[in-house]
Amino acid sequence: MNWININSICFEWNVKDVQQQLKNRNKNEKLNIEDCREVLELCLENHDAQYGMNWNTMNIYIDEMLKNKEQ
Repeated sequence: MNWININSICFEWNVKDVQQQLKNRNKNEKLNIEDCREVLELCLENHDAQYGMNWNTMNIYIDEMLKNKEQ
């Protein structure tokens, strides 16, 4: 979390977070940088402020990306 200015904060998620989450899942899963960016895009497009962004949310979109790559 970072302060943008005296009135605003920002929670930042990046490709490294997606890559780290893939490692944390202890599976042999691979996504390239573009796939990781798409995971972040899915998180952004489907964001629900009531629930926020968290690792579980990211896992949903990682799973979706991996499923799409298999097809």
